Amino acid sequence: MQDVATLSSTDVEVGINRANEDMIWIGDNLSVATLFKRYARLREEFGLQAIRLAFSIGISESSLSRIFNKHNKPNRSTLIALDVALNEWEKLFSVDSEGVDE
Repeated sequence: MQDVATLSSTDVEVGINRANEDMIWIGDNLSVATLFKRYARLREEFGLQAIRLAFSIGISESSLSRIFNKHNKPNRSTLIALDVALNEWEKLFSVDSEGVDE
């Protein structure tokens, strides 16, 4: 199993754009499938409810469901928000589970 600290996070690419200017691209490679896998793991292992994840980024549970079921194509900003929220939930659960004996 992959350690929580090594899970993917928002990709940031630094480079030069077509106008030969410095540029930063964020979230170009995020996918709904990858985000859903991370959520599913947190749901299975820690009981993260969809409503809590949705609320943490300011959308409804039904909107999150439509995104994960591929009924809606989310904006990149929504994918980035989901990625950031999942990172924070992973940190929270990581901290919470550190004191638990196995």
